[in-house]
Amino acid sequence: MAVPAAAFAQEQVAIEEVVVVGQYIPDEKRATSEISSVVDADAMSLTGDSDIAVALTRLPGISPDSSGKYVVVRGLSERYTSTLLNGTELSSPDPLKRSVPLDIFPTSLISSVLVQKTYSAEYPGAFGGGVVDIRTKAVPDEAFLTLGVSTGVNTESTFKKGLQYDGSGTDWLGFDNGRRSLPKLIADNPTLEGYSPEEIERAGESFPNVWSLDYEPNRPDLDVKASAGKAWDTEDGSFGFIVALDYGSELRNKNGIRKVYSASDATESGLEATQGNYAPDQCEEFGLPGEDCGVRITNWNIDLNMFGSFGWQINDQHAVKLTSVLLRSSQQQVEVKQGGNNSRDIANYTRLDWKERQLWSNALTGEHSFNLFGGDNDMELEWFASLAKAKRDVPLRRTYEYFYDDIDGVFRLSDRTDGNQTAFGAMNDESKNIGFNFLQPAYLGDMIVDFKGGASYVKKDRVSDYKRYGFDLSNVENTELREMIPEIIFGSVNIDPNGIILKEFIDASDRFEADFENKGGFVQADAQVTETLRVSGGVRYEDSVQTVLTTDRTTKDPILVTQRLDTFLPSATITWEFAENLQVRLGASETVNRPDSRELSPARFVREDGRTEEGNPYLEPATIRSYDARFEWYIGAGESVTAGLFYKEIDNPIEYTLKQFGDGELDTMANAEKAELKGIELEVEKILGQWGDREIFVKANGSYIDSESTRTVENFGEITNLVGRLQGQSKWLANLQVGFEDFDRGEKLNVIVNYIGKRIYRLGSTSRPDLIEKPPLELNFVYGRDVDLWGQTFALTFKAKNLLNESPERTQGGEIAEMYDEGRTFTVGVSTTF
Repeated sequence: MAVPAAAFAQEQVAIEEVVVVGQYIPDEKRATSEISSVVDADAMSLTGDSDIAVALTRLPGISPDSSGKYVVVRGLSERYTSTLLNGTELSSPDPLKRSVPLDIFPTSLISSVLVQKTYSAEYPGAFGGGVVDIRTKAVPDEAFLTLGVSTGVNTESTFKKGLQYDGSGTDWLGFDNGRRSLPKLIADNPTLEGYSPEEIERAGESFPNVWSLDYEPNRPDLDVKASAGKAWDTEDGSFGFIVALDYGSELRNKNGIRKVYSASDATESGLEATQGNYAPDQCEEFGLPGEDCGVRITNWNIDLNMFGSFGWQINDQHAVKLTSVLLRSSQQQVEVKQGGNNSRDIANYTRLDWKERQLWSNALTGEHSFNLFGGDNDMELEWFASLAKAKRDVPLRRTYEYFYDDIDGVFRLSDRTDGNQTAFGAMNDESKNIGFNFLQPAYLGDMIVDFKGGASYVKKDRVSDYKRYGFDLSNVENTELREMIPEIIFGSVNIDPNGIILKEFIDASDRFEADFENKGGFVQADAQVTETLRVSGGVRYEDSVQTVLTTDRTTKDPILVTQRLDTFLPSATITWEFAENLQVRLGASETVNRPDSRELSPARFVREDGRTEEGNPYLEPATIRSYDARFEWYIGAGESVTAGLFYKEIDNPIEYTLKQFGDGELDTMANAEKAELKGIELEVEKILGQWGDREIFVKANGSYIDSESTRTVENFGEITNLVGRLQGQSKWLANLQVGFEDFDRGEKLNVIVNYIGKRIYRLGSTSRPDLIEKPPLELNFVYGRDVDLWGQTFALTFKAKNLLNESPERTQGGEIAEMYDEGRTFTVGVSTTF
């Protein structure tokens, strides 16, 4: 289409009209050959989201998972989504996931995020729901210094009593100062084998005597941000850098109930909470105050993130950039639950936890332009080399249980072998990634074709280890001692070869080593066949080997799992602009989804939500065939309407399910036989008009997703539904944003509504229905405005989250299984740029 430039006149000099011919592309969503969505820094600022995990849920077809750390794209869980940082793969600091938790990426460090929902050969073949490519901020055009601070309160947490314990003096920074470390005497000989009774006594006394809780008012939220950048020109080219620091601290209470059901003929629902009832009615049955029973959790979340980008623009044809990102997310978690089950009348269970997650990524990239074949079309070459290290430390995780004696009316510390436990977990993951991509424009007759190609090599190594210890009280005949607080019970005077004895409970499968190696390459062509028809297609080849080495917990024999995958992955997309600013896209592809190394190990882990998870060494890779169609109408700048259809066929999909574990249950995973997934996505972005200088907008999207998974008894055991919806998939998703922006005064207002339909959290088994999760309906409010004070411009913000005060809940057979109060959150902040 032709875009006329304005005619200018100055004094008596006239400049003739200039006509520039080109395609009008308002945003990246339209420019790309694939079906994608993009959220940039301005959009994230408008919604007031603090991390990427939340920001992406504003896009159609995307919802957060139950943890809030990952996203579910088109009904497929986080395992089907690959995460890239500036185009390169990352390691995960979570031993339970291959996917990178998106909540550790603060929006303050991000320039934009691309979510591509159709596969193209330039991306890794591990694709199901989408590719999330996080782009960090680039080198600045001019020097700047930005400082910002915000604080907030939560109606269920701030200034209210929370659960804490005596950790270390550096916890506020997210680092343990060594107080929780495994004592050297035990680290030198973790199994305690060969130690004399006296040495075992010293080992037991070497543990920090930290057990009891503190009930203290929770402090308000605090977030501090600082970033700076500069650029300058020299004879050797242009140089520039950006550095940024982001610190955050928040305390949150989660108070509620939890029930674990078993099948029963004695109740109308067919379920009875005999395997765990942590709710008021259990205490009332024994004459105790109802409020004494339930679940109380306090999470202290500390984030410390650093970012640096250093660029050298040598000339118009060559540039090199070094990007380094350090992301840390630490959590002190204290859980107290009181209730009972079929083998214990009333029990008080306490867990003290400290977790440190860290991701350190360093990438050196280059962009070059060469004229290899003459003419006007230069080849563009990009190369990259990255080293990413991820780790997760869980030092001094403590659990212990007191039982209620209804005859004497007292609680006594359990003398069972699992009545108290001290555990230490560590996971280290290293990922190396090198490769290159090229783009060569060419003419085939009158047709413009972009030829693309590239190759990459990825090597990942992971070591995970978990050590467990407990104090044996079987020699303690003094029942009054077990009525004391743990610091007295486990005092050095009572740890003795004839009294309380330290024992190790290390499971043979608690340690595993894994590595993953993947060699890949692709070729792709993107052709403007006619003025209105664009065709893109390619194929990717991947040769991968994944191994996991662990030990069988029963036989103590080594288990070596090796998975090889040698495959070609085709993809194609057709875009037809059948009228001005109206186009249709069609896409098809075949991709894979590999089990994670952790999932292939039978080791058991306690997740952050307190649930136990066990791997499955018999998992197989899944194969996904995807088909897409989307209608797009680009009305004008910032205005569009899209409507899409998608359909997926999955062989061997991996799903979470429940498994009997002692008196309760644990989570595990298995391959279903096949699954089908289909859905509709609608999105509208429209500027409604002006209110003074304010531009009023509305952004709305909705998705309907349906699926059917076919499972087998061989893989899932006595599962409740052999045919049913995919685990983790919601049928309905919807987002609505209504507000205004005044760009001259820096004023913005946004009212945000987010709806996520109920979904299967875990597949039911042994005659128990599926465990259903119902996320809360969220109503949020964001307002911001620039204010001039003392010759300086300050950006003021106010955010209100969960105004409806809804809480997430999980149900089973219509009965409440878990429910917590989350409360409303109010945040105010100020920032300025020098």
